[in-house]
Amino acid sequence: MCGRFVTFTVGEQLLVSLEAVPGLAPITPDGPLPGERYNIGPTMPIVALARPDQGTGTIAATVRWGLVPHWAREIPTTPYFNARAETWRDKPTFRDGRPCVIPMNGWYEWRDRQPYFVSLAPKSATADKAPVFAVAGLWARWGDVVSATILTTPAVGHLEQLHHRMPRVLADDEVAGWLDQSGWASGGDVGMTSEELVDAFSVRPVGRAVGNVANDGPHLLDDPGGQTELL
Repeated sequence: MCGRFVTFTVGEQLLVSLEAVPGLAPITPDGPLPGERYNIGPTMPIVALARPDQGTGTIAATVRWGLVPHWAREIPTTPYFNARAETWRDKPTFRDGRPCVIPMNGWYEWRDRQPYFVSLAPKSATADKAPVFAVAGLWARWGDVVSATILTTPAVGHLEQLHHRMPRVLADDEVAGWLDQSGWASGGDVGMTSEELVDAFSVRPVGRAVGNVANDGPHLLDDPGGQTELL
């Protein structure tokens, strides 16, 4: 599952990074986008990218993390922040959702009460931060509220040792297909993250302060025990 994640590639830097992904440019922000957050929890504002109703390119917008279906009478008490990729098309809450992608720099997962940070390795020896990547999601509009959920799949490769579920991480050449529901993603089939892509992810322990969603800041990514990698 994915119940907490991190986004420190934000603003103009985020848009420039994502415009390098095939099929996304031009990306137009729909209003101000959130700043850095190191402990994003359900119902918080996040960035989601989707196709515009008219025209070409991609819209980047601030949305609520936790899907509110268009037919809801009120905002649900359950913050539907994850949807199973295998069953979303059969569930009333999710089946009318429209495809989006959600950028992040990594997510947290817990094993035996110990939190871990899952991220891609920096792109170069001189880089000190994990690069941004995109996961598959669904978005919906309920009145003035635009919301989104993250699609999850069974875990792949070495991430199975951490948790039995994971976000559906999209390779760069899969992003446009998911947004357009074309090619490999026709009919809303989100598939699985490739083992080759999963091999590029590292897992390392972080401090237990991430357990309180009120805590935020880059210090949350520090390794309290001096270890560099678990899996």
